[in-house]
Parts: sequence; C-alpha cells; structure tokens
Amino acid sequence: MTNSLKKLLLAGVLVASVSYADSNNYTFESKSLIGIEGGYSSMDVEDAGAVTTKEKPVSAGLKIGAQTHNVRLFLSFRNMNVDSFDSAYLYGVELQYLFNFSKHANLFIGANAGRMNISYEDALSNAYDFTTQYIGGDLGFNLHLSENLDLELGTRLITLSESEDTASSYKFGDITTSYMSLIIRYEMD
Repeated sequence: MTNSLKKLLLAGVLVASVSYADSNNYTFESKSLIGIEGGYSSMDVEDAGAVTTKEKPVSAGLKIGAQTHNVRLFLSFRNMNVDSFDSAYLYGVELQYLFNFSKHANLFIGANAGRMNISYEDALSNAYDFTTQYIGGDLGFNLHLSENLDLELGTRLITLSESEDTASSYKFGDITTSYMSLIIRYEMD
C-alpha cells in the first residue's frame, strides 16, 4: 500500500509541476484533461481445478491529467464488470507521447502502471481479495472533435506483476482492452 501511495504522490507532483510551469514567465502551453472511458477486455482466469475461462469484462473509467504539445499524463481509475468476480478495479498512472501529424488527429504510444484489485468467491463460496501491481502499454488515435474535445480510440495491454493468488490457487492472465474515451481539454488559470 505504501508503494502505491508513493507512486500516486509522484504522479500528483508531476501534474502539479506541469500546472506550475504554465504559470511561469516562459511559454509552456499545457492543458488540463478529464476523460470518461468505456472499454471491452479479455483476460484468462484459471481456477484451482486448472479450468481456464476467458473472461470478457466491460469497463468504465475516469482519468484526469495534463497535456503539453507532445506529452500527456493521466491518473486513472477503471471499474471492470466481470461476471465471475464480485468486483475488479484498476487505478494507476498513464504517460503518453503524442505524434501530431494533423490538426484534426494524432497518434499516441504510452506506458501505464498501477494496482489492480479483484474480489471473488471460489466454487465453495470462500471469499478472496487479490491485489497486485501492473505495468503495460497503450497505443491509440485521437480525433479532435473540437478545440476542447477529443475522441480517443485505443488498445491497452496490462501485465500483472503477480498472476497467481496463492490463497486460492487462481491464476489471472494478461488483460487486453480496446477502449473509447471522450477527453475534455481546458486551461486552468
């Protein structure tokens, strides 16, 4: 828990430094961001009896951040709706580099890291709570719908640092997500 708090604090300092840099005398254009995201994922889950099922959760999320001309940083939270879990959510940080090839659109490539928590019951109704760290990457495309609104289409791959819950012998595979976000860009004064 302490490591995740340190990571979130570091991300907050980075976002605050971008905001502070915007208030200095030199020119450094940045925008604040709020995004609402929906996605569809795929994840293999192996139970204690070595039976593997492919879970296909849908997710909804919120991300806040800041953007310069070529870089953006998000703090994110996603809730995944998985039939066989009581709850599953991810929270973390995303750093992306933007390739601005047009005034109407851009491409991005990025890295993400954070924590995932899954609560579930096994076949005998024993309750478990599994928490692990994750790292991953993302790739996508932004369409600039207006000066302050983007439609983002992307794919995210997440690898869990610990894939097995030793308390229940369940194993969780990598998560691949296709998603769409509406991102509002605005200037904070």
